[in-house]
Amino acid sequence: MTPNSAGTPDSGTPNSGTPDSADCVVKTYENPIDCVPYAATSGNPAPQNPVDCVPKVATPGNPTPTPAPSAERGLVVDGVAVQFPRPLRQGPARVLDDVHLAVHPGEVVALLGPSGSGKSTLLRAIAGLERIAAGDVRWDGESVVGTPVHLRGFGLMFQDGQLFPHRDVAGNIAYGLAGNAQANVDHAHRVSELLELVGLPRFEKRSVTTLSGGERQRVALARSLAPQPRLLMLDEPLSALDRGLRERLTEDVARILREAGTTSLYVTHDHAEARTVADRVGVILGGRLAQVGTPDELWNRPATPEVATFLGL
Repeated sequence: MTPNSAGTPDSGTPNSGTPDSADCVVKTYENPIDCVPYAATSGNPAPQNPVDCVPKVATPGNPTPTPAPSAERGLVVDGVAVQFPRPLRQGPARVLDDVHLAVHPGEVVALLGPSGSGKSTLLRAIAGLERIAAGDVRWDGESVVGTPVHLRGFGLMFQDGQLFPHRDVAGNIAYGLAGNAQANVDHAHRVSELLELVGLPRFEKRSVTTLSGGERQRVALARSLAPQPRLLMLDEPLSALDRGLRERLTEDVARILREAGTTSLYVTHDHAEARTVADRVGVILGGRLAQVGTPDELWNRPATPEVATFLGL
């Protein structure tokens, strides 16, 4: 594919030839990679956008129209709701409602909100640990709602790291490589590579019980990155640390995630942490995603008075 004059890729010509107006729906797309070229017809002799049309239905002239490729890449949360049971006669409590979010490949998005707002519930729903009551979760355009947790290719790192005390540092990190597509890689090399990345070179033989809190979280992050998950979700990974150490580690975590190039969702209630770590920040209030934007957009242009109040503006 070659760039067109607008700087967006052409999609090529379908095998069945140039579509006519009976085969297509005229529509302007935000991303023209979703479309096939639209030719002039008697009903539309000079379309402004040469990439305006997708196949609609089979017709006598085009019995098998070529489907347009999906431009969805990365994670899409589409109208997700999660509800928990309550005592009899009260009905279920909806803790997440109509959440829409996209996380692009290689992007780090922070979910920021007060305790009980639904941040961690959203992570668990994406991972498949909570049943969704409505909506869809997709990766690269394909729904994963019916996919078992262990087959989604998503990683989840919790607050306490959950390291195995009977394994040394190398054993904890290598555990993340067992029984998956990375099983054939050189485990020792991968462990060494990750320890360099997280700033703990030559720590392979150290007992995790001798590590400081910050070192343990670095090892937990290395273990989460070991199988190269297509999405890594971090649930308040630094909240158990004292403030000084948390501030120092925040910049390191931001660097590590970007160097690894891992698509990430990062839950926190700490405003400074979200601004440092994330490319974009989503504010969750009362189970709804109130606003998503870059840190500058959020703090300079809050969408609602509630968002402004939460951000301390």
